[in-house]
Amino acid sequence: MHAAPTAVHGPSAHRVIVDPLAELARHRRYNRPVAMALQTDMETRDVGQAIANCAQRLALEFALEGEHLGPAQLRGAALCNRRLCPFCEWRRTRAWRARLISGLEAFMEEHRNWSAVFLTLTVRNCQMHELRDTIRHLHQSYRRLALISGFPTDAWMRRTEVTVHRYSAEHQSPSRGASTADGPPMGGGAISALHPHLHCLLLVRPSYWSREYKKQLWWQQQWQMAARLDYSPVVDVRRAKAKPGRESHGEIAPVSAVIEAAKYASKATDLLALGDGLPAFHHEMRGLRLYGISKSLQRYVSAADPQGDDLLDTPNESEAIDQPYLSAIAQWFDEAQEYRFVI
Repeated sequence: MHAAPTAVHGPSAHRVIVDPLAELARHRRYNRPVAMALQTDMETRDVGQAIANCAQRLALEFALEGEHLGPAQLRGAALCNRRLCPFCEWRRTRAWRARLISGLEAFMEEHRNWSAVFLTLTVRNCQMHELRDTIRHLHQSYRRLALISGFPTDAWMRRTEVTVHRYSAEHQSPSRGASTADGPPMGGGAISALHPHLHCLLLVRPSYWSREYKKQLWWQQQWQMAARLDYSPVVDVRRAKAKPGRESHGEIAPVSAVIEAAKYASKATDLLALGDGLPAFHHEMRGLRLYGISKSLQRYVSAADPQGDDLLDTPNESEAIDQPYLSAIAQWFDEAQEYRFVI
């Protein structure tokens, strides 16, 4: 049974047709090419197989909102929870966002005048065989940075992200990989470099913006010293603000800020760009903790990696008890690369 489109009425007289399974399928389509790349190596074949078998069958609930279905709520699924699984990484990112929003709202109840600062810390690009050591160096350097005199807060979180820089003999764009029926295209050409870096969310007192303010040059100098670099690193620091038209949570955690703080560790498109380098990438990333929460903030935000039921959608206490909903089962069809409702 195909997913039944639902009609959504906008402000105009036009009807917009929405596939209620489209978002789920969009993330699941990346699993096949990632799994195929991992299965080319004997040491990562089991990982690739687990990713290929992930999220085959989903138990879903949809709130009934007038004439159409609300967003799909994932209530049950057999998930592999592997680091390189695009579907699980999407669910993990959602879990972190929900955890951060809830935790920061609780934090604000006790720290009403505090605000948030984004800090991005980088080092030079590295090669694949250097990635694991480079990430460990980043984490050790950040610990040193957080202990220096003048560091503005003991309430912070950090997230490690790895992006991929590629080139080919024809200097083609990374988006020019060959498209196949197996799903999104794999990138062509050779890996130029990997770019591991840290995104940090610092929660600061009101005095930070007056007598305790730190300019970008100060942050650059302190990071260079903490990371023991013989060059001036690229550092970006800015106040976390909501984008125009975005809702804010209290005065500290605009939604856009929380989303930025909990993005993917490695985007699915970057994983595809690695091509046959994915097995080596798996070995370099295996077992690394890519999120860090300061001890004082752990009262509000759990530092544990989301897994198991954490990757599912749990009913919100604020949801109306009498809200009608539809329960459904969706099955993944690999040839069609889409989910379909089944009876």
